[in-house]
Amino acid sequence: MADREPVLRGGDRPHLVYARSTRSYNIDRFGGLVPQDWRYTPVDIYDLETMDLDTVDVVFLSGMHDQIFLKSIEPKLVDYLASGGHFVINGHIIIPWLPCLSTFRAVSPKPFTNWMIRACEPGRYFGRMDFENFHRHEGLLGQYARGYSPAQEGAQWLCLIGGPTPEGDIHEGPVDWVWRMPGGGKVFVHNGDHIEQFCSDPRYQPNLLHDILNALVHPDPAEADGQDCRTQPAERV
Repeated sequence: MADREPVLRGGDRPHLVYARSTRSYNIDRFGGLVPQDWRYTPVDIYDLETMDLDTVDVVFLSGMHDQIFLKSIEPKLVDYLASGGHFVINGHIIIPWLPCLSTFRAVSPKPFTNWMIRACEPGRYFGRMDFENFHRHEGLLGQYARGYSPAQEGAQWLCLIGGPTPEGDIHEGPVDWVWRMPGGGKVFVHNGDHIEQFCSDPRYQPNLLHDILNALVHPDPAEADGQDCRTQPAERV
């Protein structure tokens, strides 16, 4: 069966809105990372309160986003998601500003392998990544992420972080996950500051940012079941 054509809110090509914060990583460089066949609109995060999102396919939030403000406009953001819009959310969630979000949980840095990112059900989001290397930013573990947030029931666990603790327990969870609101859009969560700084230069192939954005707006063909690395069934998205 042929893949279904995506239903784009932005017209004949996907439309990405980057909600910038004053402390966003490489705030003026982000536009150069977006796929050339996408529309790109940078806005101040506080413009989301009054901005018309009807033609926006993806709202991208940096790791430094104002969670108190976003909580104050939660009904509008939920309506956007319910109508088929998608989110890419970076950072440590302290104030869950969407009903599907949960607070960040750090994992122990000992042993150091706890900070190594492992594939769970990567799909088209991370399916082309070399997991041995891509999370070692400048050769350092922990730059990609240092913890996770519990995923909404039915979410697809893309990547795992964590492992044994000094007390002998196992503490791990989904550092990257994606969930589709029934009848609506998707929420992609990265429990680190800025996923776009990893393997996302336009000259870099595979390109992580491009893969994530395209997987959000394009239907994903059915995949064979892989290793069961989750504690709950995942919804294919």
